[in-house]
Amino acid sequence: MKNHSHQALGALSISPASGALGAVVEGLDISKLNSAQVAAIRPLLDEYSVLVFPDQELTPEEQIAFTAHFGPVEQHPLYRSAILDGYPEILVLEHKNHEWVNGRNDVWHSDVTFSEEPPLGSVLYCRAITEGLGDTLFCSMRRAYDALSPGMQQMLRQLSAEHSSARMVVRNNSESYNVPIDEVPPPVNHPVVRTNRATGKQNLFVNPIYTIRFAGMTEKESDPLLNYLYEQATRPDNIYRHRWKVNDVVMFDNRCAMHYVVLDYGPEMHRLMHRTTAAGERPV
Repeated sequence: MKNHSHQALGALSISPASGALGAVVEGLDISKLNSAQVAAIRPLLDEYSVLVFPDQELTPEEQIAFTAHFGPVEQHPLYRSAILDGYPEILVLEHKNHEWVNGRNDVWHSDVTFSEEPPLGSVLYCRAITEGLGDTLFCSMRRAYDALSPGMQQMLRQLSAEHSSARMVVRNNSESYNVPIDEVPPPVNHPVVRTNRATGKQNLFVNPIYTIRFAGMTEKESDPLLNYLYEQATRPDNIYRHRWKVNDVVMFDNRCAMHYVVLDYGPEMHRLMHRTTAAGERPV
């Protein structure tokens, strides 16, 4: 961690969450951040990709304000099944009474990469959970890229890929309790290897739900290499598994991490998350 992060965050406990990615930041009330603390959190997100803030108590206004430190707070462009009353910026992710609202999310993905400007990151605030169940997995697309051979890296840097919400729309519309999505936006192309503008670090920018194919290739031609990249990204040694507790806040970098929700719980469990999203920029 950089010295200015130490200075701004003082004597707080900042510890790696796993060998792959993630850091736990303890002793910080994220509802009352000053400008120096916000400036110190940014490089932590660049370094660790996932930041865990335990024991937070946030009002909707405070969650939105925290997220806004990192970019304009955006609504999800398609999901409309549950938005917190009076707070359209907060997407409700909930399982209760045999039903999931706004998708089960049991597939590896990065959020909304079908957008021209995918989000920088998201903030998940845990409101209800049975501890030990419904964990979220995160994997580092930076480490996945770094582990590839120089020849593979060079080839991938020349490629772009088509991203579309079509598969997500099918998943959403297959569940009767979700608000149907009527239209699939046009696909967009993004570079397969993305560069962090602040640090210059590179990472893979593809995911199984939204990446359809390499530009200029068919899906059949693209699938073998895409599947190989997903296998490398989701190796056990490249994953951080977050075990939720009520009042955990987890912020993750959508530019360089994928995530996946573990469906290991029964119909009786109540799992409730409030999600806010900070706007991003067009990948380069």
